Amino acid sequence: MISFRTILTSCFLLFFSFALQAGFEEGEEANRKGDRATAFKEFQAASQAGDTRAYSKLGSMYLYGLGTETNYPMAYAWFALGMQAGDRYAERFRDTAAAAMPLEQIRHAEELLSEYRAKLGLPEPASK
Repeated sequence: MISFRTILTSCFLLFFSFALQAGFEEGEEANRKGDRATAFKEFQAASQAGDTRAYSKLGSMYLYGLGTETNYPMAYAWFALGMQAGDRYAERFRDTAAAAMPLEQIRHAEELLSEYRAKLGLPEPASK
């Protein structure tokens, strides 16, 4: 027999997954329509909620100044998170952001990356 707690937990998880998807999908739709400011806000919310599909999208918005100011350290951090989430193109874009920054700014970007990993509950990758 299925307990009430199991049903309640399943409903919560289902609702939460739809909420994550909605933010990402709304960002995609706004981006298709050219509404970069709304796309940025939606991808930002989805990323901070842990929707890994939005990590590199947000990185792109920071890299190219779409819907926000260009911010290479933030682009670097979000592309690195995209890499960690399995985005096969994220490394190239992270490196593009790194190439636009002096070493001190790259160090700052690495600090941002560590902060976001902690906020999102993601592990630090193993050293190479």
